[in-house]
Amino acid sequence: MRDLTIRWIGQSGYILSDGTTEICIDPYLSDVVDRIAKRGRMVKAPFLPEELKSDVVICTHNHLDHVDIDAIPLIKKENMLFLAPDDAKSTLIECGVMKYKAFDEGTAVKIGDFELEAVFADHTVPAVGVIVKHNGITMYFSGDTEYNEKLEELRKYNIDIMFICINGKLGNMDVNDAIRLTRIINPKVGVPTHYGMFESNTEDPLKYTSKLDCGFEMEYNKEYDIEEVLKRCLI
Repeated sequence: MRDLTIRWIGQSGYILSDGTTEICIDPYLSDVVDRIAKRGRMVKAPFLPEELKSDVVICTHNHLDHVDIDAIPLIKKENMLFLAPDDAKSTLIECGVMKYKAFDEGTAVKIGDFELEAVFADHTVPAVGVIVKHNGITMYFSGDTEYNEKLEELRKYNIDIMFICINGKLGNMDVNDAIRLTRIINPKVGVPTHYGMFESNTEDPLKYTSKLDCGFEMEYNKEYDIEEVLKRCLI
């Protein structure tokens, strides 16, 4: 079986693949935020919506950069399972999603060698973070969330890699809170996310990575082997 790989596709978007199953989290592949809110992209979309081939798409909450209402209708989604909080169901159905499962806090889904679990998030709309387990490796994707003491309970998952929002605006924790939570959860690697997409809502990832021995900044749209990511912070 192929090694597990990960690619950051911008904002809070990631693609995980083991060569058999592919999971996509929060793909933002259009310019809908600019169309509706006049906030243009800082980086070009990594690929066309029609090129997404994932088995599962997770949308952590019903905001435009997480439920992309311009891209989803273009995705070839007949065989894709969409997971999202119930709050996003009607939006996804309107976008033509045919296979939907509610993914609210506490929901667990297994597909291939991936175990997916929705966990607590404190955002401006109903939202979740995501625990992803794959062959002994546990990852946490915060999605959008403010700092909340309930997030400290994630320590029980013994997280290897956490992907944490740092932008500090519009219902998200700032760099200092992201550092604080990372130190409490104590993963092997901490990766900053949810920046670099909109000039009005970004942050310098170095402010996070430079304060942590385990901090690692991923390059946009570059594929990494998960084991290599883990090793980089153990050197």
